[in-house]
Amino acid sequence: MRIGSIAVAHPIILAPMEEHTNFPFRMVCKQLGASLVCGERVDASDVAKRDRRAVKLLYTVPTEKPSVGQISGNDPLIIAEAAKVVAEQGFSIVDLNFECPIRRLIGRGEGGALMSDPPAIARLIEAAVRAVDIPVTLKIRSGPDGEHETAPEVARLAESAGAAAVDVHARSVAQSYVGGPDWSVVARVKQAVRIPVFGSGGVREAIDAIRFLKDTGADGVAIGRGCLGNPWIFQQARSLVTGGAVVAPPNTAERARVLLQLVAGEFDFYGNHLALKRLPRVACYFAKFLPDFNTFRDAVQQVKNLNDFKRLVRQHFVR
Repeated sequence: MRIGSIAVAHPIILAPMEEHTNFPFRMVCKQLGASLVCGERVDASDVAKRDRRAVKLLYTVPTEKPSVGQISGNDPLIIAEAAKVVAEQGFSIVDLNFECPIRRLIGRGEGGALMSDPPAIARLIEAAVRAVDIPVTLKIRSGPDGEHETAPEVARLAESAGAAAVDVHARSVAQSYVGGPDWSVVARVKQAVRIPVFGSGGVREAIDAIRFLKDTGADGVAIGRGCLGNPWIFQQARSLVTGGAVVAPPNTAERARVLLQLVAGEFDFYGNHLALKRLPRVACYFAKFLPDFNTFRDAVQQVKNLNDFKRLVRQHFVR
């Protein structure tokens, strides 16, 4: 499969998730089988100004390729400048977010707010395509709400504007993450365009990814919340989709190894202060299976540094 000039080895990819798909997490998912990884959404206005925090969020290395940097905005000039920064950082693809349901973004007329204005999305795609030599893709939802499905129209206009692929979250903007997804919208988008179509929503286990591909006819499946605490879902789904054997769930030692790799990466990436603030949520995703999870969760709150956390993991994961 190809997205413009970029080859993608198989259809199991990592979906972008704000505050989750940072560089350390993407590297874990890449190592565990994701063929394509996408960074968290960054405001195009900050990226265009080369704000230090925004540029840091767009950190990547060659071993992450193929990789996607994602931005959001509603001004073609700013989107174009921000797309240039994404390309300069070394990403393989720049993705424009038109699906985020966060209120502050909707209030600014960005993210999911643009699902009500397909021509505006096309103008933003065109601006980005003109600005960079790497492929431009977009992430959308079914529509602004359950009564208005704009995804097929958005996809057609985006394709005409030069988009190389489209990723459809199978819920409306108004729905946010509440309730089940409607995978049929992904099938309708697939029928509407010739460019590759990816989709997401409701994929929590490897077998869900296979059902999604079969039911929608999509070219790929983007796994989001289903990989939090379970990045092994990528190697499990990859094996199934390529005709391999069923990959067993990780044992406790493997869970501990990957958790420590991720947390050490976050301490290196963010520094001690911010890594500690993120630690309870990151660690508890991996520790949900522990019989003494509540004790572990309380103890994480007392961790002061990386060595403290390593000791805590040895106490609870190593039997």
